[in-house]
Amino acid sequence: MRKLIAVVLRMSQHPGLQERGLLIDRLTDLEAEGIARDVPRRTVEAIRATRLKLRVEGLMPKAPLPRGH
Repeated sequence: MRKLIAVVLRMSQHPGLQERGLLIDRLTDLEAEGIARDVPRRTVEAIRATRLKLRVEGLMPKAPLPRGH
């Protein structure tokens, strides 16, 4: 969990498309490392959830959607 927090904090200081991709890659590596080292399942799930949240956020439009008809 400490590695997850450190990665997210370090990379979130540099917002941008390339940095987001690097963060997702790093989280993928961290998830694989956690699985290989047999860390608690909840930790791996937290890493996976963080990675997926970043991917979904990257797909969301940046401007608010128009309201009404």
